[in-house]
Amino acid sequence: MALFGFGKEKKGGDASETVLAYLEDAQRVRAPITVLDARKKSASATIQGINEGEGTLTLQMGGPLVGAEKGSRIDLVFMADALRVGVSTKATEVRSGAMVLELPEAIELMERRASPRARLNPKEGATLTALSSIFEGVGLSGLLENISEGGCRVRVEKAINIKDEKRLPLGEALLPVGHPFMLLKLNKVPKCTAAMELAGKVAYLESTAGGLVVGLAFEKPRADLAAMIRNLVSSRCASVPSTLPPKTRRRQEAVGESLLPETPRPRQVPGHEEHPPKPLPPAVIEAAPEPTAVNTTEVVAPPRNNALVRLKKRSRAVVVLVSTQEHADELSAFMDAQGYGRVFMALGLGELRELLRQPNLGLLLLDCDASFLDLLEEVRSLRDEFHELPPIVMAAEEVSRGTVIAAHRVGVSQLLIKPYALDEGFNSTLEDLLE
Repeated sequence: MALFGFGKEKKGGDASETVLAYLEDAQRVRAPITVLDARKKSASATIQGINEGEGTLTLQMGGPLVGAEKGSRIDLVFMADALRVGVSTKATEVRSGAMVLELPEAIELMERRASPRARLNPKEGATLTALSSIFEGVGLSGLLENISEGGCRVRVEKAINIKDEKRLPLGEALLPVGHPFMLLKLNKVPKCTAAMELAGKVAYLESTAGGLVVGLAFEKPRADLAAMIRNLVSSRCASVPSTLPPKTRRRQEAVGESLLPETPRPRQVPGHEEHPPKPLPPAVIEAAPEPTAVNTTEVVAPPRNNALVRLKKRSRAVVVLVSTQEHADELSAFMDAQGYGRVFMALGLGELRELLRQPNLGLLLLDCDASFLDLLEEVRSLRDEFHELPPIVMAAEEVSRGTVIAAHRVGVSQLLIKPYALDEGFNSTLEDLLE
């Protein structure tokens, strides 16, 4: 494919702070990387390590890249902050399951479209069916990944020959660029009618770790359909930048750092030792460290205003995203017993967005079966859609340095490690964060 031109090959040198910032963030969240050799053959990978001193970048490969060898040019394409970016570099070592590259000198914005697009979460259930014609040609169906006024991107789940209804192999040779579709039927797109019918053509095909994705360009959608899509896009994202936004590297992050602003430490009294800090409960990463006490003049935390806490619990709305009705009932019963007066349970992202329009929001709890990265992406989308969100508590299967940093970056206030107990510790965590 000729979509990934990065200019002339670099001759080595020091990577800029901006390049390192983007690469380090991609490593923290294990962003999927598309690796392309000089012939544009691709493979998937993630960043395993960055060695600034040696000027190398190590990839963990998800599959072989036959055309890659020592000294060959390698292009990397990945998503960063909802933008498509790319770098060009050289391979210094190729081995089974891994590849070592020179640190690239520059990074470029690789967005295909000048107009903004709305990213769609698979949980929202938006799908597309495309037909070349009624009687012959190719039929496609799959999940919509994003949409704009000019087109959409679909992850193909099934392709058939319409004439004999035989399944076709999913690969970049499936369709030529420019192939027309007389019917593009879009279903369950948020903020739009249940089904929209348009026409269009193939803009690009791309094989990724998750399968084949196809970009489709719309042909003059009706004014009412274009207005609905425009409304969706404007509610979820800003305009596409013309240049890559600057990024600052994050330094000296601690594995167990708080996701809330640090509590000021009391001044140490000379000649007296501090008491050791209390251990963290195994099921909860505490929102902030407890004040350290000293022996002579003991620092006492301000008394808890129980009346104010009770008032907040009765008046503030708590919105919870769960995956099953059973879990919703369990959480609802516990919070009702603890005195929460306005608890709203959402079983899907559509319900969640409606509930976030409740007045006087106090807390958002995300505890569903979606992957950690999908939930982070959803939080980003919610922050784009809603000007203000209450403190966010998110449950995860495991918590590491990378997950803490990634959650902090998108504005999550607290992480819970699943399974967690519905006990006084859990209740205190919610009370402390309730606005």
